[in-house]
Amino acid sequence: MKTNRLFIAVIALFMIATAQVSFGQNLIKDWEPLGTRVVDYTLDHDVVSLKNSKEAFTALKVKVMGGTINMHKATVHFANGDKQDIDFPEVLTPENDGKVIDLKGNDRVIEKVTFWYDTRKTATEKATLEVFGKKA
Repeated sequence: MKTNRLFIAVIALFMIATAQVSFGQNLIKDWEPLGTRVVDYTLDHDVVSLKNSKEAFTALKVKVMGGTINMHKATVHFANGDKQDIDFPEVLTPENDGKVIDLKGNDRVIEKVTFWYDTRKTATEKATLEVFGKKA
């Protein structure tokens, strides 16, 4: 009887682990890393350039690793010359799952994304800004 319960428990754990790996692979498949920047302890801006990309995206995801960033705004420049300004009056930390930005229009090819920010000096290490694009 104990053997059956142990067997069922092992099978259940295996199924849960398999489901999580499959879900993680879908996230990797849907979101493509576009760029990473290590930010300084000052008011600054950084550019993530995708000039060589012909890939179309429907959304961006901005994540922070390490420190904390006080994001002010971002501008997405599209390959056709259009641009989209995004107000960002919020603090981004490693604890949140990232800010998702829906791109106006359909299947937009991005040339570059410019971020304006400052960092909170309470962090013991510099923050790293990671940008992902959701594939069309």
